[in-house]
Amino acid sequence: MKKSLIALAVLAASGAAMAQSSVTLYGVADMAVGKVSQAAGGLGLANDDFQAITSSTLNNGTSRFGLRGTEDLGGGLKAGFNFEGGLSLANGAGNLSGGQLFSRAANMSLMGGFGEIRAGRSLTTSFYSVASWELTGTANYSVVANQFGFAGPGPRETGQVMWNSPNWGGLSLSASTVLKGNGVYTVGGVNKGKYDLAATYAAGPVTASLAYNKVQSGPKGLTIGGKFNAGVAQIAASYNNYETAAGVTVNKGFSLGASANLGGISLTADLARDTKAKDTDWVVEAKYPLSKRTFAYGVVMRDGKGKAGRTTNVTGYAAGVRHNF
Repeated sequence: MKKSLIALAVLAASGAAMAQSSVTLYGVADMAVGKVSQAAGGLGLANDDFQAITSSTLNNGTSRFGLRGTEDLGGGLKAGFNFEGGLSLANGAGNLSGGQLFSRAANMSLMGGFGEIRAGRSLTTSFYSVASWELTGTANYSVVANQFGFAGPGPRETGQVMWNSPNWGGLSLSASTVLKGNGVYTVGGVNKGKYDLAATYAAGPVTASLAYNKVQSGPKGLTIGGKFNAGVAQIAASYNNYETAAGVTVNKGFSLGASANLGGISLTADLARDTKAKDTDWVVEAKYPLSKRTFAYGVVMRDGKGKAGRTTNVTGYAAGVRHNF
């Protein structure tokens, strides 16, 4: 009897310990059929024929799988991790979004009353700032991202150390850095560091965010954006500026868009104008939920001719399905 009671106590303690730790497998499967108006420079597609696409600008998202987990350390502290890799549903190829197995995310976190401290490869502070108000959910075909990036740079950093604050009545702060010893950035052959700062306010119908990042002795980026949710519709706008170390403008301009729900279909129209290059991108998106985790989408996107000396506009069309698991 005593042995049985001891065994039950051990099992109960083991169950309690396991309940304090969790690991989740998650991912995205996204497949579409689409084409572009011409073969050259066309939104991630190799030619102008209709084709199955899984990791181009015309997909809602890049297919991926990942692992995330947390452990309760006690005293209000938690430890966490996130590993994420991209793959193609067309041929099964992996190592997308950075060139390594877990190049989409490979980081650890410590969380508590101070917020979160995260270290490793992850999305940037500026990315999260833009994502707070961008109307397509930072889809691959986001014209804000296609035109201006995320306050200039791409969406991820290697060797990044980030702090995300708690939410104080709708206000949250984020600060991150890439230390120069990591050798991610070099200016004149010398390793340089980078910092990235953001402040976001989201309460009621209003979301507004400011992001600023700079490489030491290098380029700097600024984005100010926000959206207003009126219930049946949302409107969003932003100002963007990215400059070299010498203050030469790389891109500069604005975005303006609206989104509405009509009979279960979500419709979004977004425009991004680079006033320096005189380049206008626009997108029209329709999404229809098939379940809580799966939706169908259709998109028409125009990529303006002002980029990289391109002499013609490129228009892309796609229809696809995205499943989140």
